[in-house]
Amino acid sequence: MDLCSFSLIAMETLLTIMRSVLRYSLLAGFCLSLPASLSVAAEPMVVIESDMSEDQKDFLRSVLGEVDAPARSLAQARRRAEAAAKSARSVMRSLGFYDAEIRAEVIESKAEARAVNEDIESTVRKPPQAVLYVKKGQQFTYGDLKIDYKDGPPVNADVIMEELLLDIGQPALAARVVATELRLTNTLHAEGYPDAKALPRTAIVDHATKQMNVTYSLQTGRRTRFGSIEQTGSAYLTKGFPKMIAPFESGELYSAKKINRLAARVTGTGVFDSATATLAEGGTENADGTITRNVILNVEQGAINTVSGEIGFSTSDGSGVDATYERRNFIGFAQTLQLNARLKTNEIGVGAAYNIPYAWREDRELDMSADIARLDTEAFTGERVLTNALITQKFSRKFRLGLGLGLEASRFDQEGVDTTAYLVEGLARAVYDTRDNLLNPVKGFNIEAAIIPTYNFGDEDGSFGTLTLGGSTYKRVSDKFILAGRVGTGTIVSKDFSTVPRNRRFYAGGGGSVRGYEYQSISPRIVTTSVNEDGETETDIERIGGRTLIDGSAEVRYKGDGPIGYVGFIDAGTVSRAQASGLDDIRVGAGVGVRYYTAFAPLRADVAIPLNPQSGDADFQIYISIGQAF
Repeated sequence: MDLCSFSLIAMETLLTIMRSVLRYSLLAGFCLSLPASLSVAAEPMVVIESDMSEDQKDFLRSVLGEVDAPARSLAQARRRAEAAAKSARSVMRSLGFYDAEIRAEVIESKAEARAVNEDIESTVRKPPQAVLYVKKGQQFTYGDLKIDYKDGPPVNADVIMEELLLDIGQPALAARVVATELRLTNTLHAEGYPDAKALPRTAIVDHATKQMNVTYSLQTGRRTRFGSIEQTGSAYLTKGFPKMIAPFESGELYSAKKINRLAARVTGTGVFDSATATLAEGGTENADGTITRNVILNVEQGAINTVSGEIGFSTSDGSGVDATYERRNFIGFAQTLQLNARLKTNEIGVGAAYNIPYAWREDRELDMSADIARLDTEAFTGERVLTNALITQKFSRKFRLGLGLGLEASRFDQEGVDTTAYLVEGLARAVYDTRDNLLNPVKGFNIEAAIIPTYNFGDEDGSFGTLTLGGSTYKRVSDKFILAGRVGTGTIVSKDFSTVPRNRRFYAGGGGSVRGYEYQSISPRIVTTSVNEDGETETDIERIGGRTLIDGSAEVRYKGDGPIGYVGFIDAGTVSRAQASGLDDIRVGAGVGVRYYTAFAPLRADVAIPLNPQSGDADFQIYISIGQAF
């Protein structure tokens, strides 16, 4: 056997092993969710004999709980019966059955047994069983319902009364009585009474009428208006900043929700350690009988300067280091300046970004950035300089819309010729995001759409427009398993595709796209075949990028009780030079991964193989990074 044949067999064997590892790793990941060993099923603490409905019995069983084994003695069975009877009485009262008859006893029994291969009958003593007998009786209902204000009724007593939500004749459930009291005090807080509190209530159960008469006792305090905001704490804020982000105006009636929102908006910037908003003691009397109290906003700064770094490894996306310096809140507007430097196998660059989370108003954000980089990938080689500014309007916590402008100058090798481009572009971007976490989401979804009209004043002058649409969704299907999915598409509209620089075209493949394929390897190609001086045939593959992109991913994520998790995934994508791409040349990759969950974000390591590789594709790819793949 010659060396070439041996190498070919070795490569085929390695590929077969990789595919087997993938299949069995995915199977092992699912098996990890199963119990390590079988155990005896738990049984109810007592047997319940009752005329209650099945739902009521299930509720009682859930309160009483289960035991791992039958009682070992009469004494243990009696203790279980007594504890069950005590708990059952509380449960029945909470359900409105105040005349319920509850009795517990212990039953001993014997079972007949026949010896094996012998006609000998004997008796075997069974474990003692605790039995709970419950006769629910008539369910009590609400009778008289009153609210007693100890310092006089509030101005809006009718609004408070509407929150009572208890009606005469309804079942007298104890939980609803407690919940209603909390709702009444919260309503007072929302209606301008910050010092409102509940005093001990009176609930009288009348066995003659089978009714519960409830009187709530409330202390309202003085109705209050917001005054000015006084800032305390170690953080420096410009004088107008607290007023700009406040969800209330001076003189407005107090609202607990709004004062809490003020503190949340400060901490939401991510640049402060903590923030609390409270009312000052005392106040100023107003002609309408209310008082005005100032708001004390206490903000603690925390670290102003931080330095962080990231080391990434990938067999295709480029490996190297990424260092970042951040300076926060240095002029008192909760802004962040970020300086970044990258040294990777396919990129060398530096950049700066500046963020103002509340730009002139609390629902508007400003982002500005600039970047210089030398890019050296399989698809293009060259330099580019860019700068842009984006203003984002936040319409709600979930939906935001951004508009901006950008400038870029670049020079890339385009089909053997250095081509210079000078781009002026607009940007419109819409995001609807309900994810619970950006780096490790377990529920929610995210939809993003962007339109980028661009004009190229460079060597290949002309206009083009880029449209993209993508979405991802996450679903927790059990305590340990999460399903995640992603899909994206985009198209470039242009009369002459040569006006689109190489770095603005679509490519797929790599850690954030179709794993198992080299970075930007899924692309329209120009294949050139030539014969060298030794008479050998050489093939050169040039990736030229496409007009249209379609790609997607699906993952099954497993995480047990420890910090280690596992992932099985499949990715697919295609890139076409046509304006509307089909799925006839779609590339598919699959693999498995390991996650180490830290307090900040999971550390990710994935290995993937191409399921329908093209000529020149490697047998597998490895990706190591921070955060989930999407």
